[in-house]
Amino acid sequence: MGWRIPVARPDVGPAEAAAVQEVMASGWITQGPRVRQFEEAFARLCGTPHAVATNTGTAALHVALLALDLGPEAEVITTPLSCIASANPILFQGAWPVFADVEPETYNLDVADVEKRITPRTRAILPVHLFGHPVDLDPLLELARLHRLSVIEDASQATGALYKGRPVGGFGDVGCFSLYANKIITSGEGGMIVTGNAELARRMAAVRNFGQRPGEPFLHPLLGGNYKMTDVHAAIGCVQLDKIEGYIERRRLNVAALNAALAPLTGLIERLPSERPWARAVHFGYHMLFRTADLRQRVKEALHAAGIETRPFFSLITDQAPYRGRGFDPTDTPVAADLLARGLYVSNSPDLTVDDRSLIVDTLAAAARAAGVA
Repeated sequence: MGWRIPVARPDVGPAEAAAVQEVMASGWITQGPRVRQFEEAFARLCGTPHAVATNTGTAALHVALLALDLGPEAEVITTPLSCIASANPILFQGAWPVFADVEPETYNLDVADVEKRITPRTRAILPVHLFGHPVDLDPLLELARLHRLSVIEDASQATGALYKGRPVGGFGDVGCFSLYANKIITSGEGGMIVTGNAELARRMAAVRNFGQRPGEPFLHPLLGGNYKMTDVHAAIGCVQLDKIEGYIERRRLNVAALNAALAPLTGLIERLPSERPWARAVHFGYHMLFRTADLRQRVKEALHAAGIETRPFFSLITDQAPYRGRGFDPTDTPVAADLLARGLYVSNSPDLTVDDRSLIVDTLAAAARAAGVA
């Protein structure tokens, strides 16, 4: 159906079109000078010396795992409440994902539960900054330091988010970002990896290009694939990067306005988007946790009837078909399972209008009255 308020509306216009046209006219459309420009700008955004562009966020994670040599026998602790793409590259590598539970407020990894799941085979922790709210990184990084574990930040939904005043992505060994159409900024399709480790950056740049190092065609010292970004996509990304602070400001204003309007619906909604004192969230999506799974279903139906698209809190990865029969127990992470059952999100696009927000609020208020919980 055609949604009145789709869950995401990418903002691409004349500036992006002009940048693409410039690349097309140059005669160089594959990985080239625009990719390098985009990498340099993204590294500055994240406060890191190095950035490596890829063709998707999933590829960014896979390249990072390959470069860190996390293969068979390695365990990687991660979250079960996420887009499945955050865990799949672990299986691609023949490594083993270990799923820790999440915090009930930020929906990010619970560091205490991560600690309980460390074994002699654990080699890395892969936290996800879900919905653009930073993970509480200091205790997680300290835990990784004590156990000599790599940290791979999945910041796919969190470009521009800050943890204690510093951009996410630059805290761990590597930070991985998605530039898909619904993300904070987009290149159409694309990913980015940032790191402070020069040798790791060189390895990742080789891995994304069949394992070749620059200037050594058809020599493959590393296992790699074709994960390169094109200059066409990078041109879009460069323009988008110039707009990021405006996008973030409007997303934050949307959340403040919706939170204020929906706060009285306490019989319907248990939790609205919030922000820890040490965080600047970038609010990918406007997420709501309802009192019961039944109320969530009622609200979903009401929102859809009003033309407002919704999505669940991604997925409980351990309950997805590729993970069944591998020994994972969906009930082993009860907080994540409960959040999935009771949560959904709607659009928080930067171009959300006052009328859009009013329709969301009015529809939720009507659903509360109909359910007798207003």
